[in-house]
Amino acid sequence: MLVSPARLSSCPRAALLTCLAFTAALFFLLTQSDTPVLGNLKYDKHKAASKAFTSQIVSFWQELARSLEDARPSCPPITDPTEPMPADDREWEPLKQKQRPERLNLALETQTELMQTHRRMRVAAKRLAPTLPTGQGVGIVTTGSVEQFPVLLVSLRMLRRTGCSLPVQVFVGDFEEYKEVRSTCEGVLRTLNARCYIVSDIYSKAAAFAPSHYQFKVLAMLFSSFRHILFLDADSMPAQDPTPLLNSPPYTTHGLVTWPDFHANTASASFYHIAGIPVPPISRGSESGQLLLNKDVHRESLLMMVYYNYYGPDYYYPLQSQGGPGQGDKETFVAAALAVSAPYYAVKTPVRALGFHRGNQFIFAGAAQADPTQDFRYDPPAPSRILPNYQWGKTDKVGAEKFESAKARAFFVHTVSDHSKINPTKVLRIGGKAWEADGKQHRIWGEEKSLQDVFGYDVEKRMWQCVGIEACRVDKELCGDVKSYYETVFRAKLPS
Repeated sequence: MLVSPARLSSCPRAALLTCLAFTAALFFLLTQSDTPVLGNLKYDKHKAASKAFTSQIVSFWQELARSLEDARPSCPPITDPTEPMPADDREWEPLKQKQRPERLNLALETQTELMQTHRRMRVAAKRLAPTLPTGQGVGIVTTGSVEQFPVLLVSLRMLRRTGCSLPVQVFVGDFEEYKEVRSTCEGVLRTLNARCYIVSDIYSKAAAFAPSHYQFKVLAMLFSSFRHILFLDADSMPAQDPTPLLNSPPYTTHGLVTWPDFHANTASASFYHIAGIPVPPISRGSESGQLLLNKDVHRESLLMMVYYNYYGPDYYYPLQSQGGPGQGDKETFVAAALAVSAPYYAVKTPVRALGFHRGNQFIFAGAAQADPTQDFRYDPPAPSRILPNYQWGKTDKVGAEKFESAKARAFFVHTVSDHSKINPTKVLRIGGKAWEADGKQHRIWGEEKSLQDVFGYDVEKRMWQCVGIEACRVDKELCGDVKSYYETVFRAKLPS
């Protein structure tokens, strides 16, 4: 809030000091409070994107596609290194003085061509950003292939069990794919306040090559009619109601919120030279199973995200990961914000591995990501030689209310990779993750007490309840397997 000189001059001289004192107090309250800068975001029950928005985004996409093609690099695609990345390069070790790895050995001509085309797109993004149709309202966006739909349905049921009623837009690739999931889209998804949209309905209206795999995520956000977005991968399961996240810092203060990976950011220094960004110190990498995005605040960022993913497989995925773990779209979102000097918030609380021990081996089954609002509030100190972890001490006073060992609760479970996704037919079969070597069944995300401490309740028990609903809806035999497993492990009947 700004107070003009004219407003001050309208105060009587006798009351001028009172006016100034009131203004200063008001400024202090506004800047020191956590009041959302967007006010209370409102949303309605799910409505299909209006014809007006669809028409606007098609026209915009046609213009954007021309700019993407105009900024196409003419140099040969970048080849990933043939050797696996050394552990020392990929591990996030903040107390070690490490050099950024350089594994691409790009010719100067290649770097020059990429720099010139990047600048071309950067100029186009600045020109196009004011005309970007950002939509309106608040909602959740996800993508789902035919193979991902069973996991997606479990994730949506987990979402609704948190009490969240935000509408969900599910983007599928093309009409052929839609036909395979049409009955699900028009049936059970509607009962979950979710609707299916087809990426190619918009994408095909411009002369651009067809997207694949990681490229769908950013297009879903671009084509969504929601302005304020929580993007979730199909296998990213909310354990808490995400609605407040969209009306609280850091979302309201930054407009882009990302979550950490297990590994370091392994981008080549060449990427930063190409993008005209100062080369930053090595940081923790990003894990993009969940993302908060304000499309209005991040107009230019979003267009650069599209560019990095449009040319991701050939150029920007290798530049931003160099063959490191999980190479794909995950580093494109922060990179785009950096490229346009836009704000973003990277959650500091480290990602937590969920799983169990089989003998001396830890079996990974999922990644627990923290509540960004609590992470922002507690803002744990960075690791140091004195205390090597992101955390407050047990006697540190955080806030004015009480002493606490302040740490953010776990908020999402992302199963991350194919071998850890919740596929009951694989998990429950003899020899699968749910079985011990001696033939006993067990939990897969960890002990109950550990999950209670991290999430505030037994999140795995809830997950299996949601799996049971889907299993019993589609497969009688699988339903019986899930019921038997649930009764054995949780010592209770599976709720119907």
